[in-house]
Amino acid sequence: MKLSSISITIILLFSIAFISCKKVSPQLPSNKGIENDHNAQNLLEINKKLANKEDRLLEIYVKKQNKSFYIKNELGFWYTINKKTNGKKLRKDELCKINYSLKLISGKTVLNESKEFTIGKKEVIVGLEEGVKILNKGEKATFLIPWYLGYGMQGLDNKVPPYTSIIYEVELKE
Repeated sequence: MKLSSISITIILLFSIAFISCKKVSPQLPSNKGIENDHNAQNLLEINKKLANKEDRLLEIYVKKQNKSFYIKNELGFWYTINKKTNGKKLRKDELCKINYSLKLISGKTVLNESKEFTIGKKEVIVGLEEGVKILNKGEKATFLIPWYLGYGMQGLDNKVPPYTSIIYEVELKE
């Protein structure tokens, strides 16, 4: 009988050891699943509606300026070239030097300075970089940039509030 209880104890210990060594199956990432896809779709729809609303507001702003020479870029910003030159276009990885004024739609100037950045390195907001790529060296332009291509939902320090479209008056240096 003793042998039998020892055998049972050994079998029981091996069973416990075997079960405890079993690998835990990997957990699915929390961002995978039907519910999250539905939430992502809802957020996408909300963002589209906000962007469309902002585009309509900017279109009204451009009409009020009596400036029919504003052109809308396919990304969504408006621009006008104030001084044209025969300079060269900037290329990717080229250093860009600009003088600029940053204004709110109300006309209030919040920055007036010079800046250097490298094209293609995402060192400035999308609207400004894409706008500068349109210009030839030496040209001056005005860019009307919607918040979603500007400083977005965070804004810029205490200068540009969140969800605010902005105006850049830019001179691309030679």
